[in-house]
Amino acid sequence: MSEMTTASAPAGSLTFEYELTAADIRSGLRARTRAVRSARVLRAALPLAYTFFAALLLVTKGGFGAVEGRDWIVLAIGAWSVLAVLLLPVLQARAFHRSARLQGRLRTTVAAGGISGASAQSTQAMAWSLFGRYAETKDVFVLLSADKGGNCLVVLPKRAFTAPGDADRLRALLDACLPRA
Repeated sequence: MSEMTTASAPAGSLTFEYELTAADIRSGLRARTRAVRSARVLRAALPLAYTFFAALLLVTKGGFGAVEGRDWIVLAIGAWSVLAVLLLPVLQARAFHRSARLQGRLRTTVAAGGISGASAQSTQAMAWSLFGRYAETKDVFVLLSADKGGNCLVVLPKRAFTAPGDADRLRALLDACLPRA
């Protein structure tokens, strides 16, 4: 399904074609969570705070039997909030994939000057100055925007590579232009 095309790409660049999947996007969002401090803190702190709050409520009330109606509502809202934070990457990936699949097959070129992409519906070129860092997982490379929260990202799936050294070539290009997260 994926094919590597380097004939039309300038020397020192890498061009590949792919269609983003929900799994690619989910992997990219998880890499962003690991790379961005505030996302890591939220993902760890909210469940811990909820556990502490729920335990405190149960201790002050004298156990489960003494918890009253409004207290159960507060506990349920807290549990729902924790679940929402933990499921956020899955839900975001599904939503982003619905938009990304409208683009269809993407052709991306990564070069010393930046990254460019094209599909049947659009063409885009981005300079390295738009990105602050990159992350790598076993499945994808993720370019994170230069803002503190890495709120914009570009996901480059490794499954698009067909030659054995393509991942190493892309890593070398990225290392020359961006710090690793």
